[in-house]
Order: sequence, then structure tokens, then C-alpha cells
Amino acid sequence: MEKKRKTIKPGFWVLYVASVLIILAIFCVAMFKTVKINSSLVSQKAELEEEIAYEKDRHSELSMEGDYYKSDAYYEKVAREKLGLVMPNEIIFIDQNK
Repeated sequence: MEKKRKTIKPGFWVLYVASVLIILAIFCVAMFKTVKINSSLVSQKAELEEEIAYEKDRHSELSMEGDYYKSDAYYEKVAREKLGLVMPNEIIFIDQNK
């Protein structure tokens, strides 16, 4: 016995092609949105990496500044300038013309 092939109605091909084209269009739109989001994320990543580098530099500067404020040299400077103190073996010359 021979099997009969099913014949596809002509209107079905149009529906089939149209549905494939619609699915393909939806896929292309989704890919375009994904590429757009990806490019914005890449630029945002670059900005954040730049900001991180800046903040690391600032942190190291503030750390060095904090070390200076804890040093004896800073305490001596403040004592001389703000409090008018001198070391025990220093000789002070005062300008009488002022």
C-alpha cells in the first residue's frame, strides 16, 4: 500500500512564512535592545572604573596626610606657630623694630 502524502493548503504556506518572519522580527528587536543595553553598561563600567581609580588615589593622599598629622613634626609645627612654644635649648631673637 502506498502512503498518501499530506498536501498542505496554499494558505498555510503564507501563514507559516508570515509567522516565521514575525518571530524573526521579534528576535531582531530583542537583539537590538540587548546590544543597546550592553553598550550603555560598558560605558557605565568604564566610568565607574575611572571613579574607582580616582578614589584610590584620593584615599592614598588622605592616608599620607593622616600620617603627617600623627607625626612629631606636625606637633612641633603646631606648637611653634599656634602656641608660640620653643625647644628648651633654643635662643629666640625678637626684632625690636616692629
